[in-house]
Amino acid sequence: MKKLLKVLVCLISFISSSQEAEHFKTSDFNVAIFPAEYEDLLPPNRFTPSHEQVITAEKVLKTKLEKLNYLLTNQSSSPVIHKNLNKYLRQYFGYINEKGQHILLINCFWKNADQSDKKYWLNGRISVLDGGSFYWNVKYNLDTGELFDLEVNGYA
Repeated sequence: MKKLLKVLVCLISFISSSQEAEHFKTSDFNVAIFPAEYEDLLPPNRFTPSHEQVITAEKVLKTKLEKLNYLLTNQSSSPVIHKNLNKYLRQYFGYINEKGQHILLINCFWKNADQSDKKYWLNGRISVLDGGSFYWNVKYNLDTGELFDLEVNGYA
């Protein structure tokens, strides 16, 4: 049994490492860009976001997120996301929707002092139940310029 467990752990480590994201950090943001081969709950037609596409999306987050976040869903006892954007690490995933449009899924989670050094967030999508606005995601349509589908985690 222990031998089987070791084999499974090695296999999972190999699969995770083959899908590792590119770490793209500037003075304005700290993101992980996942390759088209990464499959976690994404539509089948995927692409790897470029640096230019991420930079464009980051500008849109700064200018359009507040309007999209007007309801402040699940942000009464946790951070207001558009006021704390620089305190989140982000993961970028690209896919092509049924209309042929290029969509970025931007997965965001609160960073603490040592997270960005550990790099675990480069190995797979961070998905947490509950947690309020410490965990949220949004989509950006590169072809239309629309920021949409803001989802903020709830509370247990």
